[in-house]
Amino acid sequence: MNRPLCILLLLTLLAITPRLGAQELEMEQHLLENRQDGDKVAVVAVHVGAADAASQLCIDRFNARMRQAYPQYDFKEAWTSRSLIRQASTSGLTRLFTPEELFAQLRKDGYTHVLIQSSCLVNDTEMQYLRQVAEEAKSQFKQLRLGEPLLSDAIDYERAALATAAALGSPKEANVLICCGTRGTEDAQYAMLDYTLRDQDLKGWFVGTADGYPSFDSLVKQLKIQKVKKVHLIPFLFAASKPDTSDILRTWAQHLQKAGYKVTSETRCLGDVDAILDLFEDHIRHAENYRRYSPKELKLMK
Repeated sequence: MNRPLCILLLLTLLAITPRLGAQELEMEQHLLENRQDGDKVAVVAVHVGAADAASQLCIDRFNARMRQAYPQYDFKEAWTSRSLIRQASTSGLTRLFTPEELFAQLRKDGYTHVLIQSSCLVNDTEMQYLRQVAEEAKSQFKQLRLGEPLLSDAIDYERAALATAAALGSPKEANVLICCGTRGTEDAQYAMLDYTLRDQDLKGWFVGTADGYPSFDSLVKQLKIQKVKKVHLIPFLFAASKPDTSDILRTWAQHLQKAGYKVTSETRCLGDVDAILDLFEDHIRHAENYRRYSPKELKLMK
């Protein structure tokens, strides 16, 4: 059986595998279990923001998927990048809301049930901020649910790795996922992604971070061990502006070329991959059907 077909079969199996830990941390309860006449429901997509048309296209695809999944509910959008919100406001574009502003407006407009999905890849500062804001807003609604980021549990990592390999990988070169990590909790998550590539037998696949771990030096060490000669760079970003992505790819290409490697680059991002959008949709549907126990509830259960 050829490799692309194997990857497709693995993705199919993982897509129908139940999420881990639901019985321990969650209870099955639909978002609208106790819905009454007059209740209003909103589906909210939250993004860091769009710096140009290229990144906006990925965001538009994400939003279209959420609208398609929930055509019966009102769709709303919030952004977390204050700088991009300021740029949009000064240019006279449509008013952009932060999550706090949007939740306040939804409450004012009479919404009672809110279902949220972020395009965050990992549980980084942006996701932690959204989690805190959502927790603070819960008391204002009958139900408010938040879907997990792209990489949440082990199955997510496996599905994301296989989807990326199938859509963006080069069969003739070593593939390097460039992650925009910071020195914090993201490091462990990107290291898990690196391990998952090996665990899924994706030989010739590596992870490097722009500012974190696995570092450029650790990446080169692995390339030398594998005796790699040609490298294909892939930006592991949901959506990135062309200037930003080009700068990152150019910088890494220059460093790798100096180290003696031949380098090619992939300009598409994860937001261009349908199987990645499938994973985000699975997360919001899971949040729709399961309510997380509060820390107090978990404590009382022990």
